[in-house]
Amino acid sequence: MKKLIFGLSITAASLLASNQYEIGLGAGRHAVSNSPIENYNFLNVRIGKYLEKNHIVRFELEKSEKLLNNTENLSRALVNVEHYFTLKDSKLIPYAYVGVGYQWVTGPYNNNEIADLGVGVKYPFNENIKTFIELRGLRDFSNNDNHYGLIIGLTYGFDAAETTDSAVEKVKEEVKKSVDSDGDGVIDAMDKCPNTPKGVKVDEKGCQIDSDGDGVYDNVDKCPNTPAGVSVDVNGCAVDTDNDGVADYKDKCPKTPANVKVDENGCPLDSDNDGVADYLDKCPDTKEGFNVNEYGCPVAYKLHVNFEYNSATLTADSYQDIKKFAEFLKANPKYKVEIQGYTDSKGSANYNQKLSEKRAKAVYEALINEGVDKNRLTYKGYGEANPIASNDTEEGRAKNRRVVAKLYF
Repeated sequence: MKKLIFGLSITAASLLASNQYEIGLGAGRHAVSNSPIENYNFLNVRIGKYLEKNHIVRFELEKSEKLLNNTENLSRALVNVEHYFTLKDSKLIPYAYVGVGYQWVTGPYNNNEIADLGVGVKYPFNENIKTFIELRGLRDFSNNDNHYGLIIGLTYGFDAAETTDSAVEKVKEEVKKSVDSDGDGVIDAMDKCPNTPKGVKVDEKGCQIDSDGDGVYDNVDKCPNTPAGVSVDVNGCAVDTDNDGVADYKDKCPKTPANVKVDENGCPLDSDNDGVADYLDKCPDTKEGFNVNEYGCPVAYKLHVNFEYNSATLTADSYQDIKKFAEFLKANPKYKVEIQGYTDSKGSANYNQKLSEKRAKAVYEALINEGVDKNRLTYKGYGEANPIASNDTEEGRAKNRRVVAKLYF
């Protein structure tokens, strides 16, 4: 039956001799009031010719049969005049129509004249194909009943100069192009990613969205705001090679051993700031000012002491640091100490040797006075030896005039 109706519509279209026509195919359902006939489904085929001032005259055929779950066979022909409206900044095309016709019904029901009116709206997929939905009221004058229905379908607009075959083929092609196989809202003809999973958001090309451009789609990206250019794992999260909780692109110590606590830079913690990480530090509470070995334990302490010019007499402000060091020694009785004195290179080597030894002895005696067991202490002068800075500048010479406490067990 569908083939018959469609064939009649194409034949009628070929007989018309003007430009700008449209053909359409729809399906609907009518509810009937005050009538022995039951509510019924039907097919609708239409041919419309565009007129001036936003009008279309439509010729329509409708058919309803038992095979569509109706108890009666019904055929109907209608002529409707449609007026459509144009809306600014919208693709929607609302319209209203009114018309008359005749229907044929099998069974205990009269053939008779009818009239209808309705409203609808069209949405264009492209220049030719539109989908439509319309609400209709239809009056059966002879049988004195009313039909209220909903019709949904597609129309195709073309020029009458086209042959019937080319028009039909064009309809088929356009319908094919309007298919959206993966249901992502982008028709196949424009879809660059035609197999997108159901329910996934896509861009205008029909491809899944990757907001941060890391190569992992948003629907599976557990870290959707990864900075540009950062390497990520399968979850879209920045790679953390040593698994310390700090991503590689932030990690300044990318080879931290497993289970070692790190700071915000991914480097092992060094609680006492002695340069030896906590996980290696066997002396984790080393005080400031000590030089430590690879285990983080003190091996030397530079005493911040000053002497009178060309003298081994300590100035008053030197005792504060000596007291601090004495408290360390008393708290750590396993350490023994050699107090080492050094000078700069000014003056004779012999004189500098004697002066450095006197200064070392002065610190030695000050520590004993602070309660450190003298059996744990020795002292020695090294004169100009082992400079730690250049003796060619005043700044360098000042650094070389020093007293160092060498620690050992």
